[in-house]
Amino acid sequence: MSARVSGGRPIAWEDAGRQIAPLLGSYSAVAVVSSDPFAAAYVALGLARAEARHRRTVIGDLVGDVPPLRDLVSQEDAHGINDTFAYGVSLNRIGYPVPGTQNLFVMPSGTDPDIDEEVFESTRWKKIAAGFAEVGSLLLLVAENDARGLADLLDKLDGVVLVKENELPGAPSAVVLARVPTATPTLKLPIHRMSERAATLKQRASTWRASRWFIPIVGTVAIVILASLALAFGLPYLRRINPPPRVAVKAAATPTTPAPPPAPAETLHVGPPINSADSAAAAQFTVELQFANTDEGANLFVRKNGRALPAAAISPIPIEPNRTLWFKVTAGAYTRRNQADSLLLALRNLGIPANGVATAPMALLVDSVPTQGGIADSVRATVQRYADRGLTVYALMQDDGGALIYAGAFARADQSAELIRRLRVAGLKPVLVYRIGRAP
Repeated sequence: MSARVSGGRPIAWEDAGRQIAPLLGSYSAVAVVSSDPFAAAYVALGLARAEARHRRTVIGDLVGDVPPLRDLVSQEDAHGINDTFAYGVSLNRIGYPVPGTQNLFVMPSGTDPDIDEEVFESTRWKKIAAGFAEVGSLLLLVAENDARGLADLLDKLDGVVLVKENELPGAPSAVVLARVPTATPTLKLPIHRMSERAATLKQRASTWRASRWFIPIVGTVAIVILASLALAFGLPYLRRINPPPRVAVKAAATPTTPAPPPAPAETLHVGPPINSADSAAAAQFTVELQFANTDEGANLFVRKNGRALPAAAISPIPIEPNRTLWFKVTAGAYTRRNQADSLLLALRNLGIPANGVATAPMALLVDSVPTQGGIADSVRATVQRYADRGLTVYALMQDDGGALIYAGAFARADQSAELIRRLRVAGLKPVLVYRIGRAP
């Protein structure tokens, strides 16, 4: 199987997938696409194993019985994606658990492994993607880069991970979430050296198995002889020169109170946005610029490019309690996708790196500026006042002429927990809302 993967061992492709998993923490439906379906499948497995630690993750095979995925399903002629779209088999029946990994499931291609163009173009994918987002799960669909109907499929998902590809000419408008050009270099193990070592160990094991029946017999005979000699000659002598020691009576030890167990880490439950009536009018489209692994790196990027970044937001998103905290930088807040597309093109023309368009309808409301003369100057002064305190906020103008001051931009409510904590430490009382308005 591994011989079919060019440019790296399977374990190294899986590790490459694990390394980019933090970049997908805010997404729920993603395609993993490559001209090498084996590499794409292994990258998807690495991603899935990492994300399955904290949420339900499902991998779907749109290649057609690709072995890295098909081999994880023990059932012969298992129902799969084709059976769902052609015969109405429930998705719950075609998700097969992966042995040894909780929360990880595989959807094979189906009893007919050939995935038709109609499956890629089906409008059902939009509903399926929305269902995964609603329950906080992740869907990964493995596909080849030249599959017919791929562009239609990607329009219904959050984006795509490109494996061994720089661009996707067949779907130029697709949102590229991450690129995996090569396998992880650190896992290119010396195959021949490992094989020699394995052969040596195998030879030693064979020698041991051939002679191990004789060792217990010799050991048993030796123990019996030594015990007999000790009983005949040794014990009387030992008793004369070493009388039994007096046993000192020890005072009863004072019972100690066991230390209390450490308190569990504080968890912050975040409820839904308080303005649910504004969800349809939310400025949900934004341009995802980068993920920084430090707060300083994200702030430096915003300061360097600030004039070109309307409604720039920094959102600290911990992927799970013990994993690295990533700082997502976004710009723009729009109600229509084409507006975000225009900003994305403008930023790239300026040489500012940008991953693509994403959805982030929620934010934390921290302040407001009422309608007044010279509103633009008042808004700038308010934003600057927070900046002087080391807090990144942005303003969206309202229909009444005033402005609301927001922090962060989130796809899901739970992603805002870390920023809520930070703002509370700074003495603020942030409220999760659907963000509305337009950048000044």
